[in-house]
Amino acid sequence: MGNLIIYYLLIFLLVFAAVSWRNLRVAVYLILACLPLYLIKFKFGPIPTTLLELMLYTSVAVWLAQVFLRRVNINWPVVRYYAEPLLFVAVGLFLGVVVSTDKNLSLGIVKGWFVDPLLLFALMTSVLDRHLHIKKSIVALMLPAIILSAFAVYQVVTHNFITVDQRASSVFSSANYLSLFLVPVMILSLGLFSSVARKFRWWVVVSWLLMATALYFTFSYAGWLGALVGIGVFALLLTRWWWAAAGGVVALALAVASQLQHPKFQQMLDLAGRSSSHVRLQVWQTAWLMIRENYLSGIGLGLFEKRYLGFAQRLFHPPLELKMLHSHNIILQFMVNTGIFGTVGFLWLLLNFLRRIWGEAVSGKNVLAAAIFASMAALLTHGMLDLAYWKNDLSALFWVILAFGIILGPLSVDARRYSHNRN
Repeated sequence: MGNLIIYYLLIFLLVFAAVSWRNLRVAVYLILACLPLYLIKFKFGPIPTTLLELMLYTSVAVWLAQVFLRRVNINWPVVRYYAEPLLFVAVGLFLGVVVSTDKNLSLGIVKGWFVDPLLLFALMTSVLDRHLHIKKSIVALMLPAIILSAFAVYQVVTHNFITVDQRASSVFSSANYLSLFLVPVMILSLGLFSSVARKFRWWVVVSWLLMATALYFTFSYAGWLGALVGIGVFALLLTRWWWAAAGGVVALALAVASQLQHPKFQQMLDLAGRSSSHVRLQVWQTAWLMIRENYLSGIGLGLFEKRYLGFAQRLFHPPLELKMLHSHNIILQFMVNTGIFGTVGFLWLLLNFLRRIWGEAVSGKNVLAAAIFASMAALLTHGMLDLAYWKNDLSALFWVILAFGIILGPLSVDARRYSHNRN
């Protein structure tokens, strides 16, 4: 890295440290608004990092310094509440690293997709403690989603795509990556629309329509399904079930009708030839073979791509795809990467989230809680057909939603704050 780049980077981080020292909440909002900055990468000697990581580490260092000075507290009830499932996840990650033949890759996954989002989760649950903070956090998440969506729509208008399949992907290498980021944010923004002053709702509506347009042109049917489920769950929690069911049926029918003549949709229905559905079936069967033979530790953290062909060739002659990055299923990916321990820990985390948010979500009165619950439902639905979580911004987004659930529940932080940090 050039000396000039290091110089500007240090200035940026010093300014960000000053902002964090002045108001940690503002630092959290800025981190959420900058989630896609993991794409800006650096390397200090043998250690790779990203601009997003450096921002997070800076704010965490400031936070810990303020904890030491007793300006803020760590939210220990949250730590205790999630300690046991996190222990299982940690054991799964440890075993995944131990059996891995590429320790650098595996340790990088631990750092980028578990340690970093956990630090963000700990920071959020310690410095955010009100509905207003959640609203501001959702606005922060919407900002990158709006920018990414605008670029995706620009790609559609100009036909200047960066993917081989000519689908809107914004800055990402795959349209699916864009849809995985947009769907949970879209559902969260529904809660924001219902809980902000009328004079600001036009901004939420315009932003939502822009995100929905970008999602449409990703032609990610898994993303569409996740969005429909999220919207349906949100409506179900706040309206009578038959209205939600009728709306869901109509939306699904319109989505299918709009794609009946599309080659991608017609190909998807082909379970005998070379189609995305047939490929996924082979991938899932291959992942299950990996799990059956390595259920305790997994095959090695991050080694799915390297070991896929060896397992697939034992089942298919030849497999439809010779190279596959992941298993296209969030649960299967946890089992492949972290074995039974990590998977149990992940499911336990979800159960604790459900316990924390369920009462508020089903009350019919807390719109934000309903949106948070629905966003997790959308993320998991999408994750059954694609790879939610196993990416820097997506893992952060998962833990952000978990943090929202905690902030709305009885475990919200009650530490004494300075008056200038209360807004």
